[in-house]
Amino acid sequence: MAFLGTAHAHLPDHLDAVARDPAARLAAVHGTPPWHTPVPGARIAASAADALCGADAAVLLSPTARHERDLALVVAAKVPFLSEKPLAPTAARTRCLVALAASGTAPWTTAMFLRHAPALHRLKALFTDGAFGRLASVNLEFTHPGLLDGAFCGPAAWMTRPEEGATGGFADLALHLVDLLLWLDPDREPAARAARLLHHPACPVDVGGSALLTWGGIPVTVRTSWTARPGTLRVSVEGSRATATVDRGTLTVTGEGTLLEHHPPPAARDALTAFLARLRGAPGGGQPPTADEIITSARILDELARRAAT
Repeated sequence: MAFLGTAHAHLPDHLDAVARDPAARLAAVHGTPPWHTPVPGARIAASAADALCGADAAVLLSPTARHERDLALVVAAKVPFLSEKPLAPTAARTRCLVALAASGTAPWTTAMFLRHAPALHRLKALFTDGAFGRLASVNLEFTHPGLLDGAFCGPAAWMTRPEEGATGGFADLALHLVDLLLWLDPDREPAARAARLLHHPACPVDVGGSALLTWGGIPVTVRTSWTARPGTLRVSVEGSRATATVDRGTLTVTGEGTLLEHHPPPAARDALTAFLARLRGAPGGGQPPTADEIITSARILDELARRAAT
């Protein structure tokens, strides 16, 4: 594995995924100052091209504004890659980068790790089985205290700088939630309706916000924050036959009776773990976002940003 960039807040999660996989190892890393986190024991490549020499696959962990450069290199090197999200800061640039990635011959995807959470897989199965009956509403929350705890200091400070491709706290987390809707029920079309952003005096970009969408005609509320303690990942689905809630790794379903299941909570390393499994044709590879889904999520986030500005 070659890591292009070491500036993403999820760098430790991807290192953990490689360390847990007995068939994977870190070949080299390339970071660009000042957005560089030292990786003890790793070979520090002089350039991104050097890091790719001899690598079987790559992970893009550079600031979002530098994804286009790194993506062009991995496509030219013909190696599979996983890119941290967002692929690009706008829908227009996302379409361009998706086209560039699709011009290559190797598999690729983005790190949408909620698709690999066991509790959310069970929730998806309830959708497939029609367990909810007629849907009434969906509520999505994804929050953490990262800004308060210094997660965006040092090399990860680019995540608060628009010139480096930062999109703000709302889009950073809401992108996962919009992608989750696309995955849970591909037959339902999400659409933006309204949004409001939250700001903090210590941060030049928004730190979260709330939005209203429709999803196949039903209302969906979305709430995200970088300043909520202790933080949560919570998904609630209400229907005429049953209501289900996923709170971190716990699934509760109520209807004629009550079902309670405890699973491991979502983990950012799961996206790379699943990607490596798919490359080897092993079980556990999951269903990564398609190119169309990546573009759709970016388009909806763009529309929510426009509505928040009005």
